[in-house]
Amino acid sequence: MAKDYTGRFQKEILKRHLIIAMISIVLMLLFYFFIDHFYNGAAINFIQQVFGWTFANFILKNQTAFVFMTLLIVLLLNSLIVEVYAIQKISHVFSQMKILFQKNDQRIILDESLFELENDLNELKRESIENEKKAIKEAQHKVDMIAYLAHDIKTPLASVIGYLCLLEETEDLPEELRHKYTHMTLEKAYRLERLINEFFDIAKLNQTYSPLQREELHLSYLLEQMKEEFYPIMSQKHQTIDIYVDTNMTIYADANKIARVFNNILKNAFYYGDEKTTITIEATQDEVYTHILFRNIGNTIPPDKLQTIFEQFYRLDESRSSSTGGSGLGLSIAKMIVEQHHGFIKAMSENHITTFEILIPHQTL
Repeated sequence: MAKDYTGRFQKEILKRHLIIAMISIVLMLLFYFFIDHFYNGAAINFIQQVFGWTFANFILKNQTAFVFMTLLIVLLLNSLIVEVYAIQKISHVFSQMKILFQKNDQRIILDESLFELENDLNELKRESIENEKKAIKEAQHKVDMIAYLAHDIKTPLASVIGYLCLLEETEDLPEELRHKYTHMTLEKAYRLERLINEFFDIAKLNQTYSPLQREELHLSYLLEQMKEEFYPIMSQKHQTIDIYVDTNMTIYADANKIARVFNNILKNAFYYGDEKTTITIEATQDEVYTHILFRNIGNTIPPDKLQTIFEQFYRLDESRSSSTGGSGLGLSIAKMIVEQHHGFIKAMSENHITTFEILIPHQTL
């Protein structure tokens, strides 16, 4: 429901109209009766001396009409005075509106009757400044990340080319060295693939806000598909995925976007999970939400990292020296998609077990 910012202001203007009108009428009536009962003769004589007998006689015969005409003039003056007051207040509002676009801490100060508008404009200014700072920071982070990734891509690419040239040019290379160089080439190619995927993550960041195409989805079927897709990746560290989800359980979500959420969380579990461990996925439902839990075994995430794990590029500096970490966008994208579904995502980590819980509301919400 929209706020009525001018309600109090309108009441104040009307109140001033009434007060000035009542005071003017009372004063004029008091003045009229005072002159009529005590100084009528003296007043007429004064008018005769100044304006002549004809005008004085006219006033004497039309005293009542003269009083009401005077009252009408007073009321018109009253309207003029109040309108000037209102124009001054409105002009002050427009002058203060300029402060809204200034990037400083100066507050907008309006009349007391417009205190709600004053508070909302100051809050709008504060949010605008914060959003602009955030946008500048994120844009700079994007530029930095792209520069870092472009720089880091050169190293594995050069290694891949170097090893392939060595394998091609050296025909009598011992089988042991050939196997070693092939393995190293494959590792560098995987690293190169991850870096290229991070470029796609940055591009996807701007696609997250597209409208949702919700539909009824069988959760277990979707997760089984994800498990099959991740099999080649998980085999690199001899990891497995176990799914404990009722085959009849459904969620109301955008299939492509929610799949991206699961994909990003599983990638995170793969990168930071220990070798030869199992990633478990469970799901339960209550009256409001479907709770989907992803658990992996690895290093415990410190509490301070848990506070920032969903922020964009939060691993910006670490990513340059990490051979496994991502761009820091995966969990941020997951969080935005879940919130777009009016849901929640949170992380817990203790005793080497990290759990990501996703809450997706039912269709009835």
